[in-house]
Amino acid sequence: MANPETVSKSISETMSKNTKDENLSSFNGAESQHEKPVDIRRLAMDLLARREHSRLELARKLHKRFSQYETIEIVLNQLVQDQLLSDKRFTEAYVSYRKRAGFGPVKIASELRERGINDALADKFLYQNSEDWRATAAAAKQKKFGANTASELKEKSRQNRFLLYRGFRRHDFEDII
Repeated sequence: MANPETVSKSISETMSKNTKDENLSSFNGAESQHEKPVDIRRLAMDLLARREHSRLELARKLHKRFSQYETIEIVLNQLVQDQLLSDKRFTEAYVSYRKRAGFGPVKIASELRERGINDALADKFLYQNSEDWRATAAAAKQKKFGANTASELKEKSRQNRFLLYRGFRRHDFEDII
């Protein structure tokens, strides 16, 4: 779970950036002067009903709509206590989702850090079975380049760059190119 100070700092940085969030498009509007904890919790539950969120992700989305930082933190703590918000569950689902999409452990770990997940928790799900990454790299390579093994140096370099960009480590794919 992210440190509350880290969450607040990250939220402040995010608030200063002009970002677009498609998930909140129906909730945008003028800030209400009568923000209630029940309204904050309702929005949080609506967002969690769509998909799992990390604590930091959910905090960022709530801070876009509501200005009461202390109340948001209380609501987030209650959601964690009620086991409705879990960084562990989010990490497991996110790793599975991105792996199925053909991305490697380096890229997924980077994306998880952006979402407030610490490296220890990310590594727990990323490296449970390292042989899976070889299969994922092979599938990504086959989808992009076909089943043929590259014979020319230029083509090997191209495939190598593609798999590195996708977040695979060299030892995950060196035998398939």
